[in-house]
Amino acid sequence: MTPIDPAQIRPLVCGKVAVVTGASRGIGAEMARRLVTVGATVIGVARSGDDLTRLSRSLPGPGRLVPLPGDLRDTTWAGDTAASIVEQYGAPTLLVSNAGHSIRRSLAETTGRFHDVARTAAVNYLGAVALAMPILDAMRERGQGHLVYVATTSLDMPMPDWASYTASKAAFEYWLRCVAPELRAANVAVTSVHLPRVATAMSAPTAGRYRAGRFRVPELSVAQAANLLCRAIVQRPRFVRPVWAGLAGVVAAGWPGGVDAVFEAVWRAGLRP
Repeated sequence: MTPIDPAQIRPLVCGKVAVVTGASRGIGAEMARRLVTVGATVIGVARSGDDLTRLSRSLPGPGRLVPLPGDLRDTTWAGDTAASIVEQYGAPTLLVSNAGHSIRRSLAETTGRFHDVARTAAVNYLGAVALAMPILDAMRERGQGHLVYVATTSLDMPMPDWASYTASKAAFEYWLRCVAPELRAANVAVTSVHLPRVATAMSAPTAGRYRAGRFRVPELSVAQAANLLCRAIVQRPRFVRPVWAGLAGVVAAGWPGGVDAVFEAVWRAGLRP
């Protein structure tokens, strides 16, 4: 895909405040870099304060990155931090809800490890909502703003081994579906970007598990994923997803028994996706 021209993003964010979660590495760091380059003040939220500081020192401007280290699993911190952002800066123009925790385990492997389920839900859903609510409410009152949610094609085609991850991402997705009409009535856009696998540190533990013979599940680079998010910022669609993911979602919704049977056969053959 042709990268979006920075000149198209600049008037939307230059001199304004954007919040990016998971900003210390991967997609979040790349989005912070691109937004700072076109003049935005980016509030970068991530667990690693050292990584955020190093990133902020490496960015040339004309905008700036304000490091804000913290853990979204602490929902009280997330909510209080969002409220303090609004108090200090006013309603941000943009929130890129990117921070996430990924986990790939079967039911058998998850049983006895409920803390992994809780941790995944805390980052991907509860913490994301806690941070988003004060910011979205401020956007609503101001009558302007945009939330871009970095979601996954697993929401279109849920697969074995990904129950905890997919359920937590789906929870935030459906929360947004419920509040999006209210926000849209106040001129606040919500965009869910369903990304396939992206080559990041988060996805590294499952590298090599997405190939069967000559077939390979589509994978994006960090730059390609950021291109999609930048395009979403400019065009403000409700959803962004690959064509194949949309078709897979139609099949999964219309023929759930058949899809289960296919994955059952794959599982029995020892070819866990």
